[in-house]
Amino acid sequence: MPFETAETRLLPPGALPLGLGCSRLGSVNGASGPEAAALIQAALEEGIRFFDTSSIYGQGDSERLIGQVLGNRDDCIVCSKAGKYLTWKRRLLLPVKGLLRGAARRSDRARSGVAAARSKPMPVRWDKGFLHQSIDSSLRRLGRERIEMFMLHSPAAEVLLDGGAMDALAQAQKAGKLGLIGVSPDDAASAAAALKDPRVQALQIPMLPGDSTFDGVAAAAAAAGVHVIAREILGGAQAVSGAAGPGAHVRERIAGLIRQPGVTLPLVGTTKLQNLAACAAAARSAV
Repeated sequence: MPFETAETRLLPPGALPLGLGCSRLGSVNGASGPEAAALIQAALEEGIRFFDTSSIYGQGDSERLIGQVLGNRDDCIVCSKAGKYLTWKRRLLLPVKGLLRGAARRSDRARSGVAAARSKPMPVRWDKGFLHQSIDSSLRRLGRERIEMFMLHSPAAEVLLDGGAMDALAQAQKAGKLGLIGVSPDDAASAAAALKDPRVQALQIPMLPGDSTFDGVAAAAAAAGVHVIAREILGGAQAVSGAAGPGAHVRERIAGLIRQPGVTLPLVGTTKLQNLAACAAAARSAV
């Protein structure tokens, strides 16, 4: 298997330097079932080989859908994360998730309610027992023997400086369960703290249009040989999901980040096939 260290090439030869963000796969307001499977398959046909998910995306269904389509194929990189968890109130909704999805598709009010609930902060745990359990659960849902990239999901700076949570990832890596390990921080202080830990091999950082908050972090990560995955590159989940499809500014943004020194690849999140195709074309134009 490739992808052993941060110094090696991340993507397999010929892969498109673009990742698919899968946070809305399996979610009430996203794509599910055959629709989601078709999106992942279309991404593969476009040359995308990087799929970003998390233990909590779609209440675990994002990982399940990725696993169903990818299987254990070794030419794809799955990046998953742990640290956040569902509250008991959210878990109670799992049996009626299909009904909620139908209501959201029929009603703007229901759709707005789901989006508001989804935007609320989720509780976190960083103890080793919980993280090891999360890693094993992700492996089962993905149907993989090894997750090529795994990250702490939105840890605070003090969590990273303590080092215990990264210890858990390093132990799972040593056991052969994980490939590259890293952090998906939400603020510059956490990103800077992550770079102080030599075990961090990858960072997934928000790089919104016109926002230079993480530019210094991206440069420092690249200088240290740490892979930089750029997320929220278009300003949020809805930026590529409009019916009109991606405009010229979206295509320019994707191409610009691919050419930007220090950025390994950008992520785009969409559930529409035509938008995925347009984003992939933008990525090809930059190669």
